[in-house]
Amino acid sequence: MGIRKYIFIVFLILTFSSVAQVGINTLTVSDAAALQVNAQRIPTINYGGFLMPVVTEAQQASIPVSTSNNSDDGLMVYVSDPITGKHCWDIYDGEDHIWRSINCQGVTCSSTVLFEEDFNSYSNDTGVSGASSSNGDYPSGVTKWTLTSFQSFGNNTPNLPGTLLNDEDYALVKSGKLEFRDTNGALQFESQQINISGYSDILISMEISESGTLEYVPLHVDDFDCGEDESDYVDIEYSTNGGSTFTEVSNYLSNGTVNHTLADDLLGTVAFSLSGISGTSLVIRVRLQNWADDEYYYLDNILVKCN
Repeated sequence: MGIRKYIFIVFLILTFSSVAQVGINTLTVSDAAALQVNAQRIPTINYGGFLMPVVTEAQQASIPVSTSNNSDDGLMVYVSDPITGKHCWDIYDGEDHIWRSINCQGVTCSSTVLFEEDFNSYSNDTGVSGASSSNGDYPSGVTKWTLTSFQSFGNNTPNLPGTLLNDEDYALVKSGKLEFRDTNGALQFESQQINISGYSDILISMEISESGTLEYVPLHVDDFDCGEDESDYVDIEYSTNGGSTFTEVSNYLSNGTVNHTLADDLLGTVAFSLSGISGTSLVIRVRLQNWADDEYYYLDNILVKCN
């Protein structure tokens, strides 16, 4: 390094540490700015822009952002990944501890799978029951999915074991499917937050089946006021804003009601699919309810991909 460059760097460090505000290509920094960068390069008439750090998705995942406090809130990178096709300006959300894509260039779809769960990688009896809120190799920590029961019938406040009374009331993986038995009220599957940045058409699909004699009494006004021991249903909903609000799919293929995606006996496996979703993130919820020892719902083959 030449002596002139060395002197310049020392001068720059001393300048940054001795003033409260910093200006680049300007001698008059706005009172509102901690750092101000002007486009025109002094003393020439050439212009330039601000180039933030550019990373691949794998490199972005290695950035040691805090997951315990909001000290890294607002950290910015540009993700340019020739393998995944993502080209997005991302900002780290230090409150929810996730990267959020603020703006993306269009991503070419090649039926890219963004989320997949077939429940084949878990041991039998993994999930939750009235006897335990964590069975088998149920996901923990940063989870791919979670299961939540609720405090009581008619109450939409999550709590485990909630309405699950004993080890015969459960949502457990059995033979490669997630099986729901005698939930005594709403029990909810929720996916992790899925990155769908840059895609204009996202497809959600899954398979839902049942066994036993399920029934439904339509005299209620919403999801959490279904008559005890009488109404069995499945609700499928999704969020594209980090889980702040959800959109419910009602009366899917006339197998449900205005309040529910599916209700009563399903008469076989329902191959659910929904396309046309766009945004930067996706969370999927499947909420199920049944009331007897011989009533079962089965959830399998959940898939999210660009369409």
